[in-house]
Amino acid sequence: MSDNQDEPKRGDSEVDAKVGDSQMDSKGGYDQADAAGYPEDRSSQRKPTSQDLKTHVSVITEIADIRDEEFNSQTYKSCENVGKAVIVSNFMDGYTPKNNRELATRVYAKGDCEKLEGALKRIGFQPLDKDQDSMVYKNLTKSQFVALYSKAAKETNYRPKGGEGYTCVLFFVMSYGRSGLIRCHAEPGEKGEHPFVEQKHLQEAFQPQNNHSLALKPKLFIIQTIPEATSEADAAGGIEVTTTKRIPREADFLTYACDQYCIKGKDENIFINSVVHVLNNLAKEKEERKPALEIQKVLIRMNKEYKDNRSYRTWKLPCVTSSLTKQLILF
Repeated sequence: MSDNQDEPKRGDSEVDAKVGDSQMDSKGGYDQADAAGYPEDRSSQRKPTSQDLKTHVSVITEIADIRDEEFNSQTYKSCENVGKAVIVSNFMDGYTPKNNRELATRVYAKGDCEKLEGALKRIGFQPLDKDQDSMVYKNLTKSQFVALYSKAAKETNYRPKGGEGYTCVLFFVMSYGRSGLIRCHAEPGEKGEHPFVEQKHLQEAFQPQNNHSLALKPKLFIIQTIPEATSEADAAGGIEVTTTKRIPREADFLTYACDQYCIKGKDENIFINSVVHVLNNLAKEKEERKPALEIQKVLIRMNKEYKDNRSYRTWKLPCVTSSLTKQLILF
């Protein structure tokens, strides 16, 4: 179940970037919604200001500015800043339903976000908005979600001239849904089902032709879409379903996705706990000046942690799809 939208035609100003022998295809293009997401405030939910809606960072980097050694290197360029990180949780409390069908809150959601944000900051990730301390955005409608990822994908300069920039960008989503589909909250006054956003639309917004500063920058997506609470989905062991994984067509993308119900008891999210555990260990190793790990080894650690702590063997391991063209070392 998803929106069927006509794909806009490529404009004259869009650019193909050739990396080695592979061509990054400039397909897709999405209008930026005229709404901002709601970042998580420790005391209350901040509403978007007029400045949020007007903010636009002029990307001055051209693909031609990227030096040959970066194109030819076997590793992604490590920058002074590890990366920008966004965390979206549609499980949070404080949501007032606008129709007859509410998306259920999850008691563990706030704790998951706090643990995850703490681990990412400890490694060196920074919030998308430099004027806000929080990485967390909660209970987004579809237009707010589109506006948020459009801002991260199109309005942020990851490779500023005269500065080090960012090694990568990380977009972390926790919501209901299924493989390839992310459930958002309904708009105020909207009737019917809560809408989906297709994962491919989220990822395609980060193509380099939309923002030249993302060329040769790793784009990391960690996505948890669990089934909505039903007696069948939450039953012991869950239901094993055969699904088709969506693999990004673009170069330099990595997705780590879990669409399996993986809650132990009432408040232990095994997927998030596994990610946080590994990130905290990486931060400790960084503080101890131990050698950094390549991203694939980090994901292997996360899957092992998940496997060791899952309640049922029927819980599928999170799936990795990657079109990275180089080795990624975060710090």
